[in-house]
Amino acid sequence: MSSQAPSDSTHGPTGGAFLPEAPAIVPSRAAGGAVVVSAEGEVEELGAEAALALIEREPVMLVHAAFTARRIARGRPFGAPGPHVFDLMELFAFVHPAAHCLPTPDGLARALGLDAGDTPETQALMLHAAAAQMLARLQDRALPDRPSAARTAFRMAEGGWAWGPGVVAALADALGRDGRPPASRGFDIWNELPEWEEQAPRPPAGSQPVSEAEARERLAELAGADAERRDGQADFAAAAAFAFGPREAAGAPNVVIAEAGTGIGKTIGYIAPASLWATRNKGTVWISTYTKNLQRQLDQELSRLYPDPAEKAEKSVIRKGRENYLCLLNFAELADRASLSGSATAIGLVARWAKASRDGDMVGGDFPAWLGARLGGATGRTGLTDRRGECVYTACPHYRKCFIERAIRKARRADIVVANHALVMRQAALDRVMGQTMTTKPADTAGGAEDEAPSGREARSRFVFDEGHHIFDAADSAFSASISGVETAELRRWVRGAEGQRGRRGRGLDERIGDLVGGDELAEEALAAALSAAAALPGPGWTARLNDGSPRGAAEKFLALVRQQVHARAEDNDSPFSLEADTGPPVEGLASAASELDAALARLVAPLRLVAERLRARLDDEAEDLDSATRIRMDAAARGLGCRWNGR
Repeated sequence: MSSQAPSDSTHGPTGGAFLPEAPAIVPSRAAGGAVVVSAEGEVEELGAEAALALIEREPVMLVHAAFTARRIARGRPFGAPGPHVFDLMELFAFVHPAAHCLPTPDGLARALGLDAGDTPETQALMLHAAAAQMLARLQDRALPDRPSAARTAFRMAEGGWAWGPGVVAALADALGRDGRPPASRGFDIWNELPEWEEQAPRPPAGSQPVSEAEARERLAELAGADAERRDGQADFAAAAAFAFGPREAAGAPNVVIAEAGTGIGKTIGYIAPASLWATRNKGTVWISTYTKNLQRQLDQELSRLYPDPAEKAEKSVIRKGRENYLCLLNFAELADRASLSGSATAIGLVARWAKASRDGDMVGGDFPAWLGARLGGATGRTGLTDRRGECVYTACPHYRKCFIERAIRKARRADIVVANHALVMRQAALDRVMGQTMTTKPADTAGGAEDEAPSGREARSRFVFDEGHHIFDAADSAFSASISGVETAELRRWVRGAEGQRGRRGRGLDERIGDLVGGDELAEEALAAALSAAAALPGPGWTARLNDGSPRGAAEKFLALVRQQVHARAEDNDSPFSLEADTGPPVEGLASAASELDAALARLVAPLRLVAERLRARLDDEAEDLDSATRIRMDAAARGLGCRWNGR
């Protein structure tokens, strides 16, 4: 069935000139099938099989290819949409990077200020208008950083991006006389990101209290003159103020344990005294949460405290572990292989996002969730974030532009820092147990921990733990020790490096700190002994060897026997979920395998401890001769080794 749809005046002559001659397709509201609108406005309804075949084989315009195909299929098998598909979410992510947009026709319409109507026909027609609007936007010379966008689009077009030719044409005047960027340009965002600056640490925070009356007054300011009076919220803010009073005795902090019912508004209730204390004392308050949802809510509430975006960016920070942020070195390595791996489109969209992102957070930040699924495979988020043990810190060519290091330094000078329970508790522990050995200038990281470990004079002193009923679970997760195949294999890689694995950058200790121990015979011998001892841990291919019953090394033999015992004694051995069994009595050989592994780990710990001791000795003996960068690396390496043998 077909008909003629009314034309849409949004098709301007500028953007429309670059529109592809492709029909727009949206899922129908029936059980499977789709509505297709041609570029001329011809409307056609297709069954599920015909619609899926169209997506797989022909150029079509749609919103979120995978989602559209699933909606049309309704449980039927279908092939992957072809590279010729004009996905409007990709165009949106290019034109409006880091902007929020639900990956649906209605979501796209709202993000662009268009009317999608209330039928599949009007939605499909809107897709042409949306494409025209975005392509016209690219022609606008007021668009920020058009030359950079043009270079990225050119590389994406070379890699087969369906929108590439139209986008490059819209940006052609920004490419220069040759009409093409230099061979090395396009995905090189590290050349365009600003460097962070090292600033002097804040002086110690003051101790001026916050009275109950002041907390109530600040709450009223944040709520606004037109807000409804909420006595419970005001009482909560007044009670929370006690926690921000000065300590009367060493080791005796002021603690408030408060519970608020649903609808009280506790979040802004504790932000009121916390923000007042931070401003008055020039200190930092850490707000700890358990869930990402509460972190997002806090981010919104902080906009009431700091309505000016620039002030908010300076005075508040959302802190997360390193694994949440885009790693520029990982991105650079994937970008180098983009044309060969067929990932130029995904890499280009990440490049556009990274330049516009508030903080480079790929997990829960302004990174589009749908794009994470679009990446997939080796170029997925896990391949672009900082995997444990792989950061090379000051040795990284992008260190001065690193998103992680930038967030760390912002947190040092912010008034309000929001983080999760695990990270906050780890930081508090590092403040206490490592402050004695810190230099007055903090090192760049705790030698491979998720965060930096500041010196004692920067130690955090004011905390708010929201979602406090989860603290014990978070503490168990943060501080408990576990021995598993993944953990021990990661430890081996941290010591020995990637050992020839393709696609893994991880450098071993010898590459990371070998130059720091050079010339110290004892340290060199200890480092070599550690590299040798780590061979007892699971190596590349360990999972296959365990499945085949051919373990290699003390750790793999232990894990193989643990696996044997669990499978032998678990009640539901075929369950797809986690299996568990009693620890005793152990199967034959497990106890002796555990002893062998214990001895192997001891052989690894001893030389690591010696290397750390020698590094500290050199820091003391050669303090006047070492340059600042070398001192920082030595301090970070020594403390990182300590974190490893004391447990993460």
